[in-house]
Amino acid sequence: MTEVITLFGTRPEIIKMSQMIPLLDKNFDHRFVFTGQHFSREMVEIFFDQLKLRKPDSILTPHAAETAAIVGSDYSVLIPSIAKELKNSKAEYVIVYGDTNSTLAATLAGLQYGKKIIHIEAGLRSYDKRMAEELVRVLVDHNSDILFTPTELTSSFLDKEGIKESKYIVGNSVVDATLKYLGEAEKTSKILDELKIKKDEYILVTIHRAENVDKPEKLMRILRALAANGREIILPIHPRVKKRVMEFGFKIPDSIKVIDPVGYLDMLKLLKNASLVITDSGGVQEEAITLKVPCLTLRETTERWETISAGANFLVGTESQLIDYHIKMVLNTELKKKIQQIENPYGDGKTSEKIVKILKDVI
Repeated sequence: MTEVITLFGTRPEIIKMSQMIPLLDKNFDHRFVFTGQHFSREMVEIFFDQLKLRKPDSILTPHAAETAAIVGSDYSVLIPSIAKELKNSKAEYVIVYGDTNSTLAATLAGLQYGKKIIHIEAGLRSYDKRMAEELVRVLVDHNSDILFTPTELTSSFLDKEGIKESKYIVGNSVVDATLKYLGEAEKTSKILDELKIKKDEYILVTIHRAENVDKPEKLMRILRALAANGREIILPIHPRVKKRVMEFGFKIPDSIKVIDPVGYLDMLKLLKNASLVITDSGGVQEEAITLKVPCLTLRETTERWETISAGANFLVGTESQLIDYHIKMVLNTELKKKIQQIENPYGDGKTSEKIVKILKDVI
């Protein structure tokens, strides 16, 4: 059997690869390596458990990598351990996902040892050079041998950059996991009862990006805007946000209900039943449109253009007036009902199967 090695290291990638890893195991001589870019019980291990994803064959330097993720160091801290893993591997192909530090580090290490790169979730572009992820996307795409894009739009971006061969439109595997586990989440999660909240009577918020939380004035502006709207806010607090709040000496407004990070099933339940979600996460934008929940994105640009054009997602930046206006616009209109009719641009939940089938034919 063809030898392949998959490397990733963050919580969103666990979700997006959860349905693909078993298929790769079944059809290839497959080694699964977790880089440890995210490594904590709250952020990682519970996701492996709930998604029933097997343990990695190797976990690389989690403590050093966790430091990189928290303090904002670059991908270089991950390269030595990844390079060691690839140097000892006979695999011809390296599979990477998305646009994280792990993605770039694994790609560079793979090229160093003559591996062929397979990039899943290729072609995303924000055209915002301030985003570190944008640099990763471009560098990895232009050094990949096989590229899997989510949509026709993302494939067209690659065309414009001269990448016209060995690319395939397959959808986004986040839909695979979302649809597979939604029923279980609705049935087994007790998070709404535990928080004493009801369907469509709260706003879910997730924030973690450095440009939003590492600047005290911006973080406080976001928190005040959320607190001022009068709706119940649920904020599963990211470790980075918790760290910054303590450093800045902030007191989060009482109207924001801060909870510890939750597992995947609880997060699905919270998202599915929210009146809307406010986020700076790329993955949450995809999950929101999959679950037909309106989304406000606390950024000036996004690489998830399809959610914007579908009318399910709005870029609101971090200005209080814009955040407040869009909250009112969503909650005081029939927007959520309209979103129920939107066809998901990211596919039908068969992305993992499509990718593995193509790989079997191609490699």
